[in-house]
Amino acid sequence: DVVNCSSSTNAFGISLGGAVCYYMQHHRPDIIQRAILVSPAILCCVDKDLVNGIRDGTSNFCCLKSRQDAKLLMRDLSTGRDDDTRKKKDPVPKFFLETVYREARKKSPEGHFRELLLHLLEPTDAPYAAAKDVDTESHRLVIWPEKDRIINYEEGKQFFEVSSSDNKDEGLVSK
Repeated sequence: DVVNCSSSTNAFGISLGGAVCYYMQHHRPDIIQRAILVSPAILCCVDKDLVNGIRDGTSNFCCLKSRQDAKLLMRDLSTGRDDDTRKKKDPVPKFFLETVYREARKKSPEGHFRELLLHLLEPTDAPYAAAKDVDTESHRLVIWPEKDRIINYEEGKQFFEVSSSDNKDEGLVSK
């Protein structure tokens, strides 16, 4: 409403932005006609080990408490920290990692990211926390890399109720 979108708006979102697009399309179908979601961070699709690690404090890389956290976050956002197939272990240059780390430290109070993540992981009845797609009639394309280490591909297929026979291309889920 604040942006004054027309009634024929299309939306695009990656990761948490994908979850926001999913949520907005559900709540405002009169405005968001179609959506493209790339690895949407819908709660039930987030890797369970990652969620448990965030809750118990063993996975701090999303909280950017250290330079190592920034490095692991960038690895996981690309092909995963354990991917031995790429030439360089780190997908982004050190100066970029340093910038991400410093900006996070400068702009956010201590513990901000962790508290934010813990809040997002709290049980709720919001559509982004549902166990199954709450809006099966919406027009959307969901793109999900199979090797995504943060948002689980198999969980995504279950969430959007897509069978292997529906998948024409591996890593692509569409509705």
